[in-house]
Formats: sequence, structure tokens, C-alpha cells
Amino acid sequence: MRGGVAITAMLTFAGAMLAQQTIPQAGVNPILIDQTSATDNVQVLLATWAERTSDLAVQYPNEGRKNFWIYNFLTAADYVAWTVSVPAAAPYQVTTLLSAANGQQISLTVNGGTPVQFTANGNWDRLTGGIVTLPAGIVRLVLRRTGDLSGDVKLKSLELLRASDVDAYNARVAAARANTAWFSHAKYGLMFQYGAWGFPDNAGPAKSLNQQAADFDVPLFVDRVVATGASYVIWSISWWGYHMDAPLTSPNSIVTAAGGPANPGLTATTDLIGNVAAALHRKGIRFLLYYHAGTEDEAWWPYQRFPKEFSSTGTGDRSIFLRNWVTVVSEMGKRYGNDLDAFMFDDGMIYYPAPFEKLERIARTGNPRRLISWNSWVMPRFTDFQDIYFGEANHGEAMAGSAPVGGNGVFISGPQRGLLQQGMFMMDGDWGVHTRGGGVIATNSSVTSSAAIGWVASAASRNVPVSFDLMMYEDGTMAPSDLAILNDVRQSVYGTIEALAAGATGVKDTDAAVTYRGSGWRHSVTATNGDSVNFIFSGTSVDVLGPKSKTGSRFTVSVDGSVIGSFSEFAETYTPQAVIYGARHLAAGTHTISLTKTDGTSFQIDGFRVMPSQKF
Repeated sequence: MRGGVAITAMLTFAGAMLAQQTIPQAGVNPILIDQTSATDNVQVLLATWAERTSDLAVQYPNEGRKNFWIYNFLTAADYVAWTVSVPAAAPYQVTTLLSAANGQQISLTVNGGTPVQFTANGNWDRLTGGIVTLPAGIVRLVLRRTGDLSGDVKLKSLELLRASDVDAYNARVAAARANTAWFSHAKYGLMFQYGAWGFPDNAGPAKSLNQQAADFDVPLFVDRVVATGASYVIWSISWWGYHMDAPLTSPNSIVTAAGGPANPGLTATTDLIGNVAAALHRKGIRFLLYYHAGTEDEAWWPYQRFPKEFSSTGTGDRSIFLRNWVTVVSEMGKRYGNDLDAFMFDDGMIYYPAPFEKLERIARTGNPRRLISWNSWVMPRFTDFQDIYFGEANHGEAMAGSAPVGGNGVFISGPQRGLLQQGMFMMDGDWGVHTRGGGVIATNSSVTSSAAIGWVASAASRNVPVSFDLMMYEDGTMAPSDLAILNDVRQSVYGTIEALAAGATGVKDTDAAVTYRGSGWRHSVTATNGDSVNFIFSGTSVDVLGPKSKTGSRFTVSVDGSVIGSFSEFAETYTPQAVIYGARHLAAGTHTISLTKTDGTSFQIDGFRVMPSQKF
């Protein structure tokens, strides 16, 4: 027993010695604290720069573009430290970006003095620990865990803002915020990761950039958007590649000036993006542009001279990358002006830390009212100099700090405080088409009419917009199942539907294909909740006709056994033979539509209209 204890003690001592080994501070040492800048004066200290115990690890150190966080921050012996140089002594507001168990304490000391505490809340968040005084000269800042040591701590950064600059900073943020009211009232919109990287539907190779941009049918596309009831479109100018459907000059010039080919061919001669934006605006539909840094495109990315060490240490010179961003984005902003309502910048981890205050001004070139968003993924906002939460992969659900029901959609607290919430999610198996022969676009099993209607209704109650991302083939073809769902969402939200094309066949309410179930029916009218009517038909679209009035009832709809949602015959003005529900984009064949009264005075069926076949 004594020998076992001795061996255990030796192992414990060896483990402690290993834990005390350190990784030195990366990059500049000491880090100069800038006390001269009047704007962009939040000083960021990345966790991956820091001196730290060797058991702390970097998340995805070989990713090549994004700087994530450190983790495995588990024991009281673990620490993270930065050595900085302070020109003049001053008090600073300190903020961390971290994720840890609710109630976990993290302490910050300055030169070993009295610690200030950060208390985690179980989420990724921005935690302000109060004010610390940094003396002039070389200063050592150390973060450690205190109290309960359960779970891990993931640390992105420590931010410093001189206390005397806080009020001016907050005033600049408030002045820079654009009016998000139009977006908060938009209900829902569509997103398309569509561009030169696309392919046809299993029908051979992709067209050239110029041919693809020139051939795209803008009027047909806009008609399809209008039919969905969407209030806005998010369109990608770059994503799986940096070849753009626009006649911009800066991308080609940047590559050529950096030693690339004389004619890189990164932009199209047809301004498809401008044409789509203008056509949508003529229909009262807003246009937002998604921008990706182009990391997948070998014709563009190598010329950004992006430092490979940024993922592992957060160091390296990104000035060329940021300078090129400014050049390209300002050209886009000037070209599209008021037709461009928002910029959605993906992969915020490529940029942070960055002069976001300056970048926001650049992104508003040509339209000072333009909304700005930086994608922070699972992390808290990277900057206050933006307007919209990117909302990737959520449906607008209430989350930490969300506005309450009846609110303006803006987060009132939490990691995204001050930003308008948005939900953005894939309807299909990917965000966009980017492979040849990728198969038929199919709607995700979790996305149904019932689910989509519920998401939009919940989000809209808090004035949060929801963005449906659709895959789209090179010729503009979308999945009929996606369009059918959006058709149902439109009817639920607005009570309107696009008219059937000429050639529909009328069916009376007394037709043999129409059956009534329940005890309350008198001819085609019932006052009894739970009574239902079924109609069997062959076709791709159907309208259900009935009167709309002040005594109209609510009813549920199912098509081929799938619940669509709840709809209403209510209207302030009496309208006979109105379309109370219409199904669109059904597969050719035989279908059954069922309607069941759920509430209200009376429910009446006047008949049906069937479209035997309809091209989508």
C-alpha cells in the first residue's frame, strides 16, 4: 500500500510539472496598447496569442483561415497571460468572449494584483468584468479559473476599452446603427447561394461565367419570388467561388497587380446581380447581398496573401486581405447604391479582430441606410458596429436575450445584444448547388409546411424575420416541394395566393369526389367543430373555394395526410367564391385534400378548381 501511494504521488507530481510547462506568447511581445486612436479603439487580445499552460489547446489550428478559440482550460493551475506595453497609466473596461458552465468564475489579474471576476452563464457570451487600472510600462494580464472547476472553459479573447472612451464608443455605436424597422416587419424572405459555381440538374457541365449570367431568366425568377410572398431576397455574390455575376473591375485588377494572370476572368460582362436587384425593387422586394471571402477559389484566394499561421496563433499580416476587401466592397456598394439594402458578411472569424468601425462605413458606400451583418457563428457578436444577427442555422426561435412577443426584434441582452435577430436555415440538403451531378434537390425532412408556418408565426410575433435558403439549379429551377411550402407560408401569413393559370377545371361542392364527414353538415355548411370535407382530384394545383366574411371560421388543412396548417375564412368584407386555401406545386397524380373546422361560427365550401398540370 505504501509503495502504491508513493507511485501515485510521483505521477501526480509529474502531471503537475507537465501542466506547468508553458507555451510562450505568439507574435509581438510585449503587445503595444494603442492609446492614440479615437475610433476602432477596442484593443483585442486573442487567446491564441497568449502565453499559456501547455495542456490548453487551440480549436482547429490547421483550418487555414479562421481563428477559433482555446479549450481544455480545466484546472486551477491552467492560465492564459498576455504581456502588454502601456504608454500611460489608465483604467480600462475589460470584456471576455468565452463559453463556460453557468456560474463558473474566471479571474483577471494585473501584475498579480487584486483580481476582477467574470461569471459565465452557460453560453458563449461577452462578459464584462468591470474596470482595471493598467499602470504605465510592461504589464502582465493573467486569466485563471476560480471556484468550481467543473467543465471546460472556451476562450476567444480579452477586450480592453479605456474607461474614458466608453461613453464616446457607445455614442458612436448608437449613431452608426441603421434603422432595421423594414427588416423586422418583413416576416420572411428567401436566400440563394447561387452563382457561377452552380450546375444544371444532372444534365452535363456548367456554363461559362458569362453565359450563365447572360442566360439567367430574371423575370421568371422574380415572378417565382413574388409567388412565394417573400419580402426580400438574400443573393450570393461569392460563396463556393469568387467568380462573380457582375461586371466589377476590382477583383481582376487585384489579382493582376499581385502577379496573377492579365485576364483572371473573375467577373461577368452581364450584371446579373444588378438586374436581379433592380427587378426585385420594382416589385417592392428588398435585396440583400451575401459576401464570402472566396477562400475556396484558387483564382482569387492565394493573391490575398492570407497568413497561414492565423488559425493556430492569430498572428500574421492580414493587411493585404483587408485592403482588398475594402476595394471590392466599396465598388459593390457604389455600383448598387440604394438597390442594395444589406450586406451579409460570412465567416467573421476570418476578420476578427478587425477595424469594424471603418469596415462598416465602407460597406455603406452608396447607401448610408444599408444594414450590415457579420457572421459570428456560435460565438457572440464580434462587433457592435453592425445591425443584424446573421442567424445561421436557426429558425428565429427565441434565444438568450431575444426581444419579447410584441417587441421590435432587437436582442435586449445576451451575446447578440443590440442586433436585430434573424433566422436563416437550409430548406434542402445544402446551402446551394456547387457540384456536378449532385442529384435532385430535395426538401429536408424537418422542413414541412406546418413547421415553416410555425417558425414564421413565432418569429413574427417578436418582429424577427426568417430567411428560407433554397438550392437552385443553374437555369433557375427550384424544388417544387420548396415552392409548395412557401406557398403555404404565404397563405398563413398574408391570406393571399397567386392565381391559377388558365385552364383550371371547376368542381362543384356536390361532386362525387367531395365527401363530408361529421354530423353538422347542411349541404356544404357546418357550424360543428371537427366536421371535415375531403376532395380527391388528379392534378398539380387546387383551389378550395368558400365565402369570406365576419362569421368565417378557422380550419385546418391536410394534403395527402400531411398537416399543412391552420387557415381562416374570416374577412371584414363579405367575398363569395374566395380562395380560402390553394395547394400548388404538387407532383402530377392523384391527391386528397382535407379541411376540418376548428373554430368560429360557420364553415362553408363553395367548390374547387383543379389544374391538371402546371409547369413550375
